[in-house]
Amino acid sequence: MDGIAVGQKQKKWIAVVLSIVSAPLAFLYLDVPRWAAISLLVPLALGIASFFVPGDYTAAALGVVSWALIVVWIWLAYRFAAAKTGEEIRPWYSRWYGLLAAAAAVTVSVGVLRIFLYEPFRVPSTAMTPTLTRGSNLLVQKWGYGHYSTMGFQFGHGTASAAVKRGDIIVFDWPVDPKQTYIKRVVGLPGDTIVYRDKHVLVNGVDTRGEELKEYLDSERLVYLHRYRERLDQVEHDILIKPEAPPRQNSDAVPEHCTYEREVFSCTVPADSYFVMGDNRDNSLDSRYWGFVPAKSVIGKTVYVVAPRH
Repeated sequence: MDGIAVGQKQKKWIAVVLSIVSAPLAFLYLDVPRWAAISLLVPLALGIASFFVPGDYTAAALGVVSWALIVVWIWLAYRFAAAKTGEEIRPWYSRWYGLLAAAAAVTVSVGVLRIFLYEPFRVPSTAMTPTLTRGSNLLVQKWGYGHYSTMGFQFGHGTASAAVKRGDIIVFDWPVDPKQTYIKRVVGLPGDTIVYRDKHVLVNGVDTRGEELKEYLDSERLVYLHRYRERLDQVEHDILIKPEAPPRQNSDAVPEHCTYEREVFSCTVPADSYFVMGDNRDNSLDSRYWGFVPAKSVIGKTVYVVAPRH
């Protein structure tokens, strides 16, 4: 029969190794596609759960479940392999080329999603508090920004078609060290004049700070911070201020296109660049210190946020 081999018994050791590396491939190799689907969907469900229910307890619980599943997959793969007689007709997907095709299909599908469409990120610091707390999960829109990358691998750049707007929370390659990923809010667009005076942000002469709100308790440092409503174009958000802190801390170097005199920091944003700041103004390493974000460094825009549960 064309494309079908008979009398080749699946080997236990191959089934076990495949179950450790990729359980779906192990079950395809053993010609049990139902279990291949189950072993693909269960980890996918766990990954989705970890995104929508972030937190240390969730991570620990899912870690235990993941290790338990590996043991289950190994046990099942060994049992299925031991039950094989070598007399069964092996379909194409249980042969090496079928397994290779299945692995390639999944890899390409996931790669296309993460490189060109959407990618999850986790907030590593408190620089964007109170909007984004440490440990929050973000879903970042990548299409339209021309930054083709995922998981630290860069695959090139394309023409950006999505407009970056004031107030957007963007993820980008840190200009100082592109291997690091930063998350900040866009305050200034190309050609804008940004002035930071008395903890007020002025964009082209317009003060963005609004009403003062109830104080915010920084649970990590156990201090109260002043909280204000800020408006950037149509985007309203809260910012945190520590009144006694200087506008710029422990930094003498001033970025190009900027000046800092008498505690007044001002910049003119150059072409194809953005001025970004953290919402936690006195605990954020941002454009006040290292300068502007080049347009080609923008990975994408945050479109969905899931805060951690404590």
